Amino acid sequence: MTSKRLGVVCGGSGSSKFVTALKSFLPVYSRTPVFVANVADNFWHYGLYICPDVDILMYSLAGKLDTKKGWGIENDSSKFHDFYASLNPKEAWFNLGDADMALSILRTQLIKKGWKLSRITEHIRKVLHVKEAVVPATDDDVQTLIKTSQGEMHLQEFWVKNKGRPAVLGVEYGGYSNARPNGKTLFALSDRVLILPANPVSSIQPTVNLPRVSERLMQARVVGISPFVGSKPYSGPAAKFMRAIGAEPSSFGVAKLYSAFLKIFLLDSNEDAKTVQRIRDLGIECQRRNICLRNTKDGKEIVNEIANLL
Repeated sequence: MTSKRLGVVCGGSGSSKFVTALKSFLPVYSRTPVFVANVADNFWHYGLYICPDVDILMYSLAGKLDTKKGWGIENDSSKFHDFYASLNPKEAWFNLGDADMALSILRTQLIKKGWKLSRITEHIRKVLHVKEAVVPATDDDVQTLIKTSQGEMHLQEFWVKNKGRPAVLGVEYGGYSNARPNGKTLFALSDRVLILPANPVSSIQPTVNLPRVSERLMQARVVGISPFVGSKPYSGPAAKFMRAIGAEPSSFGVAKLYSAFLKIFLLDSNEDAKTVQRIRDLGIECQRRNICLRNTKDGKEIVNEIANLL
């Protein structure tokens, strides 16, 4: 009997439209998604533990995401941030809306009570009335650290505080020698797996490179969706990071990065035939589809494609 479980590897804003489409249309195909969130961009700020990708995922599933920004809660106010910026402008580089701040306060309080991140995430899922399972990739502290011309810095400092401007010399993952995936992550990523479009280096690699996860993925049927069109990513610093780790900034480069476990790769319909063939030469089935989700119709069509492939 074919399993009905589907593990979905998610990043942040790059994955959010697909998360919304999966929530809306995947149940029609009788698959139960388990959304596995990147946690390597989590960090402490304002004395709070902030989980950007986990929260983007949760807000998407709850129907609360500010889709114009791609992060935060729709129609959130910013009185805290505005007043704090007037008091301490140098430290006000990360903008949390007031409702978003409340969630981070709750998470921090629960951490101080000794709760693990997976338990906290499950609690927040229930509070926000999210029906789908949401799992942080690991409960351990892992961080994406960017080596730049201005020194090493956390991913959030690079992308938000410094607006992605410094030259990138390398990428490291802090805390991985001691990190372990939680049991729910291993369960979710052991049969049918979908890797959503997101920064391959800072949003996907931190999850798939966890101990035992890559081994599980090698035994699974893994479908991926490219975050590139040609040499340009849909958004974010993916091209910079790919070059910094010695990978080609393209759909082919992403496929090669995932080649140990990737079975099928979906590319944007504007990709050329040469790229498709290069990926097929890696032993990966490759197809061109409309993966630019501009409306509900696009979302329904891509979910239909995904359901047929899985």
